[in-house]
Amino acid sequence: MKARNFSGLLGRLDTLPDSTLVPIPVVAEHDSVSEDTVKRNYPIVRVSKRVSGVQLGFLRHRGETPKTAA
Repeated sequence: MKARNFSGLLGRLDTLPDSTLVPIPVVAEHDSVSEDTVKRNYPIVRVSKRVSGVQLGFLRHRGETPKTAA
């Protein structure tokens, strides 16, 4: 399998929209966990047989309580 260089993506995460699909290796590096941990515990979005990842909005907003309309 060909190794990919995702280091540039890590530096741009702050500028990307919440709907961006972040590859599993980038999520693992961002959160300092293994790729297996990401696959077990994160909501994975599958685009195709070979392409999957986690939405950036999940990484940004996890743990926050939802705001309700008053």
